[in-house]
Amino acid sequence: MNDVQAGWYPDPASRFELRYHNGVAWTADVSTNGDRYVDPLGTGPGAAVHQNTQQPTQQTRQQPGARNGAATASMVLGIVTIVVGWLPFIFAMAAVAGVMAIVLGLRARRRAKAPGPQFGVGNGMARAGLILGPIGLLVCVGGLIFSIVMVRAIETFENPADNATAITSCERNGNDVTAQGELTNISSNASSFTVRVFFVRPGTDNPRRQANVIISDVEPGEKRSFEVVRSVQLEKVDCIIGSVRGELPFGVDPGD
Repeated sequence: MNDVQAGWYPDPASRFELRYHNGVAWTADVSTNGDRYVDPLGTGPGAAVHQNTQQPTQQTRQQPGARNGAATASMVLGIVTIVVGWLPFIFAMAAVAGVMAIVLGLRARRRAKAPGPQFGVGNGMARAGLILGPIGLLVCVGGLIFSIVMVRAIETFENPADNATAITSCERNGNDVTAQGELTNISSNASSFTVRVFFVRPGTDNPRRQANVIISDVEPGEKRSFEVVRSVQLEKVDCIIGSVRGELPFGVDPGD
């Protein structure tokens, strides 16, 4: 019993798979199938620990079926962080997943290195989580930048530069109606505009057809003419300015 290294050994009482020896004596801490218990019958017989078993082998300490849930969760969260971390606004939740991947990976590594039935279990997955987690956080930084760019693009679209825009003519040729107009940039900065023209029944503002006109890089004080043609199945039709917005965010029309 002298100079025995503390660790988990086959239960000399044969009531459980493993029993913990603290280096001086057997304890009531026992384990079966990776689950730990306290032996209600105490330490059992004082069987000796032979010198050639002072350092338990991995085969002795790792039991079939042993699991390390933290390792699995760490790897899965690391993968999720990388997959969705670049998405605008979603990156915040992905960043939380990346931090959890690192925390659980460290916990799983400690569990895999501790003597007992789980020795070595999940070590590879924990390592994967510790690698994927930081990579995913870097991806989330890209998601943050993408979100900022998107917010600014939408803000520019929703808040165009000061302008004076009007329809100058609305002519029908058969079913085709041609709307002509002018836009003047009355702000102090060069800007781009998206003019939405409505084709409506006279006296209403409910569009039967509509068209977008992109007018790019209008200098301060500059006047630009525009023209759109649409087929409108109305006996009488008016052309009106539905809205004037800024440049389309990433070329996508978000609608009204």
